[in-house]
Amino acid sequence: MIKKNVGIIKLNWLRVLAIAALGTLILGAALPPRAAGAQTGGPTLEVKQVDNTRAPEYTITASVVWPDGSAATGLTQQNFTLTNLADNSPIPISSVESDNAGVGVVIVADLAGLNNTRDYNVVNTENVRRVAQQFMQALAANSAGKDYVGLVVTTGTGDNKFAELIPPTTDLDGIKARLEAIPQLPVERTSALFDGLNQAVNLLARNPDVAIRDALAQRRKIILLFSDGADNKFSDEGIRGDILRRANEASISIFAVQVNQRSPREFTNMSALAAQTNGGYVLLDSSVPLQQAEEQLRAMYNRIDSQRSQYILRFTSIKPAGEHSARLTVNTQLGSDTAEVRFASTLRAPTVKLLAPQEGTTFFQETAEPAPPITIVAQVEFPDGRVRDVSVEFFANGTSIGRVDAPPYELVWQPPKEDRSVVTKTLPYAFQAVATDSYLETTSNSPSVRTTLQVASVPAVPFVPTEAPSFDQWLRQNTALAASLCGLAIITLGLIVALIIMNRRYSDQFAVLRANMSKSVQSGIRMVTQRLGLNRQPIAELKVVSGPMTGASLPVGSDTVWVGRDPSQCEVVLMSDPYVSSRHFQITRDPVTQQFYILDEGTANGTRVNRMPLPIKTRTPLPEDAEIEVGMTKLIFQQGRKTQRLNS
Repeated sequence: MIKKNVGIIKLNWLRVLAIAALGTLILGAALPPRAAGAQTGGPTLEVKQVDNTRAPEYTITASVVWPDGSAATGLTQQNFTLTNLADNSPIPISSVESDNAGVGVVIVADLAGLNNTRDYNVVNTENVRRVAQQFMQALAANSAGKDYVGLVVTTGTGDNKFAELIPPTTDLDGIKARLEAIPQLPVERTSALFDGLNQAVNLLARNPDVAIRDALAQRRKIILLFSDGADNKFSDEGIRGDILRRANEASISIFAVQVNQRSPREFTNMSALAAQTNGGYVLLDSSVPLQQAEEQLRAMYNRIDSQRSQYILRFTSIKPAGEHSARLTVNTQLGSDTAEVRFASTLRAPTVKLLAPQEGTTFFQETAEPAPPITIVAQVEFPDGRVRDVSVEFFANGTSIGRVDAPPYELVWQPPKEDRSVVTKTLPYAFQAVATDSYLETTSNSPSVRTTLQVASVPAVPFVPTEAPSFDQWLRQNTALAASLCGLAIITLGLIVALIIMNRRYSDQFAVLRANMSKSVQSGIRMVTQRLGLNRQPIAELKVVSGPMTGASLPVGSDTVWVGRDPSQCEVVLMSDPYVSSRHFQITRDPVTQQFYILDEGTANGTRVNRMPLPIKTRTPLPEDAEIEVGMTKLIFQQGRKTQRLNS
């Protein structure tokens, strides 16, 4: 008898300890769970979605959850920062606003064994139906059609363990109707709690319906579990750890309602699932007053309801096409958290091509006037679909001929006047357009379009032969002229005779005169060569390749020389070309850089270098082997070539 009483006392003592432990845990569950927040000391930031469809304007949907599982509300633009991971530069956030994004919830009702227990004088399957319907009513009050709710009902461990398996849907009334049938379901005594949780994780994280999966990815994902915490099929710690790992990877919070008080083992299952996923725990058992239990349930439902509150952040980032990364940070008084943001850019550099002139076009200069103007038209296309103003610069033979800063991209260009007095010639012109996109700070080149300018020579006056008159006819027509010619012949003959006589008498005097004249000529030559620098090694030369002086090599003997038709003004003289000005152009050399330059101060017919007109009064670099055209003369500029010196 004494042993029996001792056993009863021990049993009562164990029950007291168990009740005390459960009471402590229940009290801790009613407060914010410190275990989840102790590591970070602050909120949890989760990026739900990044909208790239309007790049370079992007939208981030993010949620911020406190350690107790409730959503952080009232945050503003000052609470968020965005940093480019490529160079740690800040990306300005243009706006932050709250949004009712809805939640994705799967209700798991593990009914096995609950039809044999009663709490609050009601079979516990009825308690599950009642509190689950309360949750649905609380959710529907603020849903606005944005919430997704699924249902998993397990009734045992056999082949038909799932009495209900409904994927998340926006049809909340349909879910309510299925919950009503819970008390009538046949229920086994053995439980498959973790089978039900596994199905719920799959429905939220791996839903086969692409549309539902995308919708859930934009919402906070939650499992609302009703169970006694027992599982007769799996080892608790192993399967529970796997469920927790998968839930945390998919950012799923588990809110557990333990129906009917069980041993510490079942309590550990339920509380661990809640605490380690930032969820919540409530005990629905007669040991807790019904009013208190329902208050705790309402608080839990409010926490779930608050998690539909998310933040919409907008920012602009101009990046070339591809994927880019940034770091989003939330700062609060309770701490901070970060999350990586990946956003894709579809921006691409514009393309440009020439519509006119077309490849192979030939232009003609048929009169004494310049060639007719050429219209150059470029077309700019935007592969990314974002039409914007770009500038287009046009080039002829590599030299810029103009720029257009807005559409239409069209330029009328006047080719330089070509000399046609020598021979017919064909001049090649290659046109190209370069588009500059200040938006992306890129340039794009069009393919070159090759054309020719056909320059015709001036037609000569045709020679029409006539029959020559007879000598008698000519004398009769030109009597005065014939008399003059006869007189001139007699005078010339007399002079020749006089010179012969004088040469014989004054031969010595003529020899002295010739010697003096020779010395004077040689002295003059020395003076001219010294003035022209011909007695020094030239620093460059101008080789005449066409024109009246074809074949001549004209030395450039000093750092500054003038080239023209007047010997009194120019060191290099181009004779017999009437189209060359008295002082046509100047060649200079920089004594420091040794760079040669050419300058035309405004001559009538101008100067062309490599077939392009030389700008007036602008010192332009003169490259090696440059082709210089003045009048009818074409020269090749060569540096440091040896030329034959004049004898001193």
